[in-house]
Amino acid sequence: MRPPALIAVDLDGTLIGPSLAVDQCDRDAIAQAVARGSTICLATGRLFGAARPFAAELGLRGPMIVLNGAAIYDAASGARLTATPLAAATALLAYDALKADGFHLQLYYGDQLYLDELDERARHYLELSRVEPVMVEDLRRLLTDSPPGDIGPMKVLAIGAPSHVDSFIPRLADALGDAALVFKSQRNFLEVTDPAATKGHGLEWLAKSMGLGLDDLAAIGDSDNDVSMFEAAGHSFAVANSTPAARAAAQRVVAAQDKCGVAEALQLLANGQAVG
Repeated sequence: MRPPALIAVDLDGTLIGPSLAVDQCDRDAIAQAVARGSTICLATGRLFGAARPFAAELGLRGPMIVLNGAAIYDAASGARLTATPLAAATALLAYDALKADGFHLQLYYGDQLYLDELDERARHYLELSRVEPVMVEDLRRLLTDSPPGDIGPMKVLAIGAPSHVDSFIPRLADALGDAALVFKSQRNFLEVTDPAATKGHGLEWLAKSMGLGLDDLAAIGDSDNDVSMFEAAGHSFAVANSTPAARAAAQRVVAAQDKCGVAEALQLLANGQAVG
């Protein structure tokens, strides 16, 4: 079996840990996969601007799935290839419900993060994401007045205690119904996006644009927001530190993020040993 033509790799918790550094074993494995002819596509909840430096560091110049699938960019040119914004009315409903329940809120438009307060939760997020926010007087006005940029809200992100996130997800999902996806991207991050804005939809869009079939796709991830791309790919791997949902959805569990899990998955693909 030849290696898949397109391999989607999640960033946080899969390729990088708290240090935000890519281990040499994974770096070497990615270079070897590219040399064998595979396109490595970073698939992340991060903004394009926050994820692009990792692509540059790894020498990746192709497509990148960002904002959990709400947009796809070309790493080399910086061009936005496609985007799926959230309806402003739905974003407003989510914003109001989350704000009333004490979450820290962030809004994303285009490739910008907007904030109206800098508390400890916001500062911790900015340290992890390495993003320079756009500060505004009132986030809610972005949803009720003229939105910034050339496109509607890409997502709403709420930060709270893990137990708060877990308990609020079903409540908000029930309130929004089919108008939005409500999910956990990390233990303390609750996200709201358009129903079609998933990593899985992003991977399917790329496969169609590249003329690829199911067996030509592989995905490596660690969290609930990676399940959709596991379902879209012919070969799927969860690193050992994954959430229960990700482990259950993946065809195979490999080593943890800090134990060369990405490298193990890529080697299995190279050897034709992946489950598919």
